[in-house]
Amino acid sequence: MPRALTEQEKCRLCKRLLEKGKAIVLSQGIKKVSVDDIAKAAGMAKGSFYQHFESKEVFLYELIEDIHMQIFEQARQMIQGGGNNLQANTRTFLMNLFHMPQMVFFSKNYHEINELFESMPEKEALSAQQMEKDMFEKLLVMAGLDTQKVKPGVVSNYVHALYLIMGSELMIEDDLAETFEHIMDNLIFYIFGGEK
Repeated sequence: MPRALTEQEKCRLCKRLLEKGKAIVLSQGIKKVSVDDIAKAAGMAKGSFYQHFESKEVFLYELIEDIHMQIFEQARQMIQGGGNNLQANTRTFLMNLFHMPQMVFFSKNYHEINELFESMPEKEALSAQQMEKDMFEKLLVMAGLDTQKVKPGVVSNYVHALYLIMGSELMIEDDLAETFEHIMDNLIFYIFGGEK
């Protein structure tokens, strides 16, 4: 009989499943990846997967939460290190955000992610939109901004609009980059007003 794993070992294996699974989920999408694929990528047996996650859906939910937390941590560091350049740093962060594989994944799989979140038991899961709004609210508060004036939902909607533009190359043939820049300018103005 194999020995029982310590909590530290369980945590390490769970983290490995999330890390290795993330790479294949980001490249193949939610629906194409199986539990077998995730376990194989982590170098584990399928049964080991179920020792850490009760289903593929629970794994995917935790993976998406983990990605949100990584993005939040990067944004937190940017805000705390922003000093007098918070507005410029925010713009740079947002521009970089649109090129992150995780955010491209969210954009391409938005409907599947919402379906996944809706399939989760209510007591366990936030909606994808609520998770995103909560993240923006925490960041806005951290930056010292009034969330009654700069609403997290509006910031979220701007980000979604920017993603729609990025994915609309077939619909917007001319001046796509300039259109993106103008909407980014409007988002920065919405967040910071006329502040420098």
